[in-house]
Amino acid sequence: MSIGEIVAAISTGALFLGTFIEVSKIKINPWSSLFGWIGNKMMAGVKEEMKEIRKEQEELAKKQEELAIQRAIDAADNIKAEIFNFYNECQRGQRHSEAEFIYIIQQNKKYEELLKVTNDPNGVYEAEYEYILQIFHKCQEEKDFYVGGEPGEAKQGRAQGA
Repeated sequence: MSIGEIVAAISTGALFLGTFIEVSKIKINPWSSLFGWIGNKMMAGVKEEMKEIRKEQEELAKKQEELAIQRAIDAADNIKAEIFNFYNECQRGQRHSEAEFIYIIQQNKKYEELLKVTNDPNGVYEAEYEYILQIFHKCQEEKDFYVGGEPGEAKQGRAQGA
């Protein structure tokens, strides 16, 4: 065996071992680079789909938030209409039970909570609600709530709204 053959054998052995053993001092491994490149090429479509899915999820979350705010606005509008109706009934002298007054007070609390969600200012019916509370307190003091008979029927000589 000549020196050239020995050098060729050692070089071939080193090349063969170098392909399977990663040397820690040299941070280059052809197999790691090759497999990383192949993996990136294979997963490029999946990565793009993941980006699209994330974008769609963000859009859906935004739409859900908008719908939740709209539901809160609708609920607040319904409560406001109910309180206006109750106010108008009180103005016309229609009598109400204590339970009806308590229900309206609870509805007002819900309304105020909904305003926190919608970030809308209150100020549309504050005077009307205060009037309802005045009638409620007057009825409490006089123990004069509607207790029976025809709905809206006033006691003789007395009306809640008066």
